[in-house]
Amino acid sequence: MKFFSVLLLLLPFGGEVRYFPSILYGHILIGTGTSRYETVFTITASNETRVTVNVFTDKGEPMNASFIDERGKSAGAGSSFECYLMPDRPVKIRLALAPDEAANDVAVKAGWATIRSAEEVDITPSSGSQLRMESC
Repeated sequence: MKFFSVLLLLLPFGGEVRYFPSILYGHILIGTGTSRYETVFTITASNETRVTVNVFTDKGEPMNASFIDERGKSAGAGSSFECYLMPDRPVKIRLALAPDEAANDVAVKAGWATIRSAEEVDITPSSGSQLRMESC
């Protein structure tokens, strides 16, 4: 109990934490068609600020993901992603499978996310999780 009390004292006061109860990403490559699932967060701020995105499994454990930028390039991997926002310049982050999981025929991840920032930010998640159907 003492550990958690000390940990809470070390956390910065102020700031904002937003909770998104439903994220989904991955793919199903078997069957009659290919299914791909993705969650995209668009984050904007009025002031310069640092933003941290954390992803968790439905059991509350850190979940491994790749974070993909607007150009489709990997911006990092792991259970969290951090970026610096400039005023009125939105950042889009797409959750994708980690490279070691992308080789599986069926790989779908579901859970939840938190987004933390020192300043107020606007966050627009994709309308729930998007389902993109592709033909083989």
